Amino acid sequence: MRVFFAIFPPPAVQTLAHEAVASWRARRDGVSWVAAANLHFTLRFLGEQSEAAVARALAVARAAAVGHAAFGAALGGFAAFPTARRARVVWLGLAQGSEPMRRLAGALEDGLRAAGFPAGETEFEPHLTLGRVRTSADWTARLIEAPAVEGRFRVEELTFVRSTLAPGGARYEPLARVALGPAAPAVGSA
Repeated sequence: MRVFFAIFPPPAVQTLAHEAVASWRARRDGVSWVAAANLHFTLRFLGEQSEAAVARALAVARAAAVGHAAFGAALGGFAAFPTARRARVVWLGLAQGSEPMRRLAGALEDGLRAAGFPAGETEFEPHLTLGRVRTSADWTARLIEAPAVEGRFRVEELTFVRSTLAPGGARYEPLARVALGPAAPAVGSA
């Protein structure tokens, strides 16, 4: 199955981010826009994995999450990969919460590598992918003129997601949610 680890903002924050680019979506200029409910911060994409590998990856996530407390986050500015002048991906960053998210992603990456998974392909940059530009274009002016998006939220869990590609866009199915912070003691333990 095709899987990844992500942080999903609450629906109200997803909607804010989605509505912030409504005028861009209306242009119909060759951008594949992400549905509001699919907006997320990908901490680590694993791709196609066996059931055994999925179980190992989930154990790694649980271990990584224990060492990281829940934290506050706030949406930040718009940007593009690889650059605004040659945009292929339009995204929204964080004004608050980048460092704790980077530390969590780093712990997850270290654990996955120790568990035998290959290293991630890119260095982690906290971002919500809003759209994928089919033909590279200069987005500099649009990104500079974009209105600020003020969405605050609390990051309390990491979600392990199964992704199924479909003609209408990817479908995401949460396989597990892993709470951040110290593990709760087992019920009935001494």
